[in-house]
Amino acid sequence: MFRLSRATLRARHPLRAYYTTAPGAPLKVAVIGAGPSGFYAASRILQLLPASSDLGSRVKVDMYERLPTPYGLVRYGVAPDHPEVKNCQHKFDELASDSRFNFFGNVSVGTEPPSLSRDRLSSYAYPHALHIPLPDVAAHYNALIFTYGASLSNPLASVSGSTSTDSPLGNVYPALAFVGWYNGHPAFADLNPDLSTIKDVDVVGQGNVALDVARILLSPLSALDKSDLPQNILDALAKSNVERVRAVGRRGPAQVAFTTKELREMVKLGVNFSGVDAGLMTQAKEMAKGDRPRTRMLGLMDTSVDVPGGKTFELAFLRSPVAFLPDASNNVRGVEWAINELVESERGMIARATDARETSVAQMVIESVGYRSEPIDGPSAIAPFDEKKGRLNNDGGRVLDNEGHVNGAYAAGWVARGPVGVIASTMQDAYGLVEALLEDYGEGWPDRPKGSPIPVMPEAGVPEAIERGLKDGTVVDIPRWLRIDAAERELGKKTGREEREKFRTVEEMLEVLG
Repeated sequence: MFRLSRATLRARHPLRAYYTTAPGAPLKVAVIGAGPSGFYAASRILQLLPASSDLGSRVKVDMYERLPTPYGLVRYGVAPDHPEVKNCQHKFDELASDSRFNFFGNVSVGTEPPSLSRDRLSSYAYPHALHIPLPDVAAHYNALIFTYGASLSNPLASVSGSTSTDSPLGNVYPALAFVGWYNGHPAFADLNPDLSTIKDVDVVGQGNVALDVARILLSPLSALDKSDLPQNILDALAKSNVERVRAVGRRGPAQVAFTTKELREMVKLGVNFSGVDAGLMTQAKEMAKGDRPRTRMLGLMDTSVDVPGGKTFELAFLRSPVAFLPDASNNVRGVEWAINELVESERGMIARATDARETSVAQMVIESVGYRSEPIDGPSAIAPFDEKKGRLNNDGGRVLDNEGHVNGAYAAGWVARGPVGVIASTMQDAYGLVEALLEDYGEGWPDRPKGSPIPVMPEAGVPEAIERGLKDGTVVDIPRWLRIDAAERELGKKTGREEREKFRTVEEMLEVLG
């Protein structure tokens, strides 16, 4: 059996030894999720194991995605006015030309999710997708890579009127839904907020997504009409009467989660920005001493922009929502906030609520307090899930259960480490995972128990349900995706757009395929 220590492998050119020596079993990998971490992982495997090598010629990578379209967060989550971030789509396009790679879209792997719950987000049922149990997939591969991201919102269960309560108010949306709506995600095609009735918006949270939402709502339409925002979203924004967006955080200026780049875009957007309270800034600058990036951020935050007659962006600190307040129509009219204070703890500076309260006016509230992943297969031993952290149990990408590594199971991206980082860190995360996978494969799948749900010698071909779906057109393979892609680009040209015009529903996508 071929064997090298991990320390030796890391000291060499990555995995060079695998190019000439291989275990007896061919490497068959199923990647569950077609977002950035998925196609970075798939492309890395095929790059490190070139088809010209003996081992590389016996590699097969199949990617499963529950939507008919690839790209995941890049298509439906990245801000549409940040087209440069979407360039990583080319990595999937490169994969499509490799005969060792397959894409199986419109396939939901795992337990069939329930219908949409009251918060609209607990799971999207994907009624058009082929649903296939995870064990049925696992039998055909000796490695599974879970890269299906974070598709749920963190709840604000303690806040009356929020989307996670029994009586949510109208015009209160999790950022996941609102961002999905303006990016054309089929799960949120019917969201349709009436922005013509909205003047004031409160965003709960101060991460990059919160600032993305604020920027989309406050940007002049001329700054967005060249983007890939769907035409119906541009039409809705054209009717918008939003004048003020306020991003509210529970801690202080030194603890914001957005980047300097995101804040700089807001400051240069051409809207009013009054800066931050001088007392808060003095405290924040003291906390940030020695942290140059944070100090630069605070310097930018400590500026003001005056645009007479313009729209307004605000940052508010040391506030936690207590209740979303209803109007006579049961839509939100404002927010009751607890006033917090910063206190030192073993975990650093934390926010503690005082007895003080205040109320703000808002006809729309966006809950932007983070995302979480969902279990893919209930209590499956293949993909043990940490409900508290909202992600798969793993150690450096190796999926864990109570006894250690679930041999052959790996995770990358948000489902592995939570919704943090940017595309570049996602790429590095995926590359590190592939190194771990190929180390295990090169060592002959050490400690793989007999009867493991992920076999050393996988069954030939693909699951029978996939074969049927390819024949009847349910499964969207690469040629079918390219037809959808071409139709969207052509529709964009017909409407005078430089970018594609995304289909809003799965039905529209599948209609292209006949």
